[in-house]
Amino acid sequence: MAASGQDQRIQTLSKERGAFFKNIFFTGIAVSSLAFLAASLIPMLGAFFFILTPLPIIYYYSKTGRIQGSAIFLISFFLVAVVLTFSGSAANLPFILITGFLGIILSEIFHRKYSIEKTVVYPVTVILLLWCSFIVFESLSAGVEPWHLVEDYIGRNIQESIQLYAQLDIPAEQIDLLKDNFKQITSFFANIFPALVLVSASFIVWLNILAAREIFQRTGMWNPDFGDLSRWRAPDRLIWLLIAAGGSLLVPVSLARIISLNLVIVCLFVYFLQGLSIISFLFKTRNVHRSFRILSYCLIFAQQYIILLIAFVGVFDLWVDFRKFIKPATSSTP
Repeated sequence: MAASGQDQRIQTLSKERGAFFKNIFFTGIAVSSLAFLAASLIPMLGAFFFILTPLPIIYYYSKTGRIQGSAIFLISFFLVAVVLTFSGSAANLPFILITGFLGIILSEIFHRKYSIEKTVVYPVTVILLLWCSFIVFESLSAGVEPWHLVEDYIGRNIQESIQLYAQLDIPAEQIDLLKDNFKQITSFFANIFPALVLVSASFIVWLNILAAREIFQRTGMWNPDFGDLSRWRAPDRLIWLLIAAGGSLLVPVSLARIISLNLVIVCLFVYFLQGLSIISFLFKTRNVHRSFRILSYCLIFAQQYIILLIAFVGVFDLWVDFRKFIKPATSSTP
């Protein structure tokens, strides 16, 4: 029995070593490297590629196994690091490293058969710890407080946005308004930076989970069963946190208002996901065509007001239960 187990481990190891010389291994390196470079070097669309950077790693890590998948990630990161260093874009390497590592984390968690909540929360926690460690390391290296480092980063991004708006022929009055209120805008975003990081990390994880499941299903690979996500609901007790945080915004203490504002943003994001699940339920029940679904989601994410509206739909769903009013589409019979 022991000998049989030993033979099986030897065969598995031999199979994994042989996989290094298969086409999928080199394809994985090429695709992952191109995704990293697109996220780092393509203007405007770089943010979109950055969000989906973990996706190639998720696919090839799940397809080839731990050893080959890890090798694909490390080799791709090394090749991209060389290119970005010589192109003067090495500042993007920490982003590439952490989001690429997120692909490995998600691949491992998929096979743990956790609930959708744990599948999102666990990777987000790891990513936030990595980012906090990076910020602390950078602050110690620069000899400045971590918070000043964050404010400097936000300030640079606002300045780059102002320069971009100037190139896009935005009215001069709006650009001057941004310049005149530069300090206030920087301070505001610095205050809500914890919520923005948490929401951004959660959104990236959530989007890659959905995209990976779609790819796995289309390629015939095993994928985790989270049930019908169009029926997903936030925990009922979350509403009390939202109410308490919203009421605390009226407290005349600066720190209390900052903490409350961050909590409100995080709670509304969770309810935004619930609102999206309601829309997904509507599309699924009414058999809406796939192309129209994609167009609708693109319009949602392009408009901040629609995002806020969907978040409030998620909030009021606690009392209204919108799904019970959505009836299946009736097919006409000749």
